[in-house]
Amino acid sequence: MAQYARPDSDVSAGSWTASSGSNLYAMVDETSYSDSDYVSAVRADTTCELGLSNVTDPVSSSGHVLRVRHAKTGTGSMGTCSAALKQGATTIATMSCTPGAAQTQELTLSAAEADAITDYSDLRVALTADWISGIVTGWQVTWVELETPDAPAAGG
Repeated sequence: MAQYARPDSDVSAGSWTASSGSNLYAMVDETSYSDSDYVSAVRADTTCELGLSNVTDPVSSSGHVLRVRHAKTGTGSMGTCSAALKQGATTIATMSCTPGAAQTQELTLSAAEADAITDYSDLRVALTADWISGIVTGWQVTWVELETPDAPAAGG
């Protein structure tokens, strides 16, 4: 089996907004994705950080997969967007997110990246949007999760 770390807190909001309510994490924390609620960034260079729920160290260098579901809004060009897995202030891995229609992108961590995680209770995802001046297009993120292998059995 696997373990799943999903957003459970807002660490910092930047200029990101929630589609409803005030908590960003609550918009992207579903077990299965839902495109009906989201966080968005429009016309600003901005980063938000979302704390992930705790998982137990799987004592494995494989099977770590970051998933982000996102979509471009509007019809214009946009700059770049990315999602980074962090432990505290340390970036573990980063993926570029290709703007376009709603899609789920995955990043499988390398063994070295997975081994760099030393505290599974301090994981975060940083979402960053970098915009081209004068463009009115936005970026929506509807779902985030980190899959890790199951933890070893106690005493085993």
